[in-house]
Amino acid sequence: MKFIIDFIRRIRIQTIRQLISHKSLFPLPETAIIFAPHPDDEVFGCCGLIQRMLAKGKRVELIVMTGGGKSHSGCCTLDEATLIARRRDLTVKAAVLYGLGKEHIHFLDFPDGEISVEHPELARLRALLDALLKECRDAVVYYPHRQGEGWPDHVHTAEIAAALCNSHHTQITQYEYCVWFWFYNCWKIDWCNARILRMDKREYCCKQEAINAYILPQAPCGMPWSGVLPEMFVKANRWNKELYFEVR
Repeated sequence: MKFIIDFIRRIRIQTIRQLISHKSLFPLPETAIIFAPHPDDEVFGCCGLIQRMLAKGKRVELIVMTGGGKSHSGCCTLDEATLIARRRDLTVKAAVLYGLGKEHIHFLDFPDGEISVEHPELARLRALLDALLKECRDAVVYYPHRQGEGWPDHVHTAEIAAALCNSHHTQITQYEYCVWFWFYNCWKIDWCNARILRMDKREYCCKQEAINAYILPQAPCGMPWSGVLPEMFVKANRWNKELYFEVR
């Protein structure tokens, strides 16, 4: 059964890539504000974009919603505080590779697996986003694909980010990026508003290093700090392009 499911996933990935191969990239804004549900999502989904932005002297602000403290749930006795501290450390180390300074990384404390509009951390997020939008010009917000990400934290992050943007007193351009989109069998795709970032060799190699900075370091139990990710998921996100969707 797993073989059949993986075969379907491969066919879907190949089909989507063929159908959007002619798409071009959106104009780069002066500022990109990226919402990542967990430490590592920004690298899987947006590392090429972040590099391109920084290389052109533009600004990137990264908001990491959770500490990823459930990555070893059911695996070992590591406490969540240790996992969160280590995973945040990996975020900073990965950011060094692609050029983002620590002062542009904002760690929030939504609980892993329980991102919700009811959580009191939402007030802190709203204040942070308002402050960033006030001081940044031509800011564009990026968050996970709402229909295809599968994981509740990814979907809820997207819903929260979209709601905050839509309730803001100024119009904010929004894009969805893809992480678990490649793994789940979602065909509800806005083909017309798809955009492709084609990484050059340097950008692509740097993204591979940043991915490895997350998935290779191991906890005392012998498993990666980020948890064990499906091989097909990792392979799909090692593509030399990144897929985005403009939100209309």
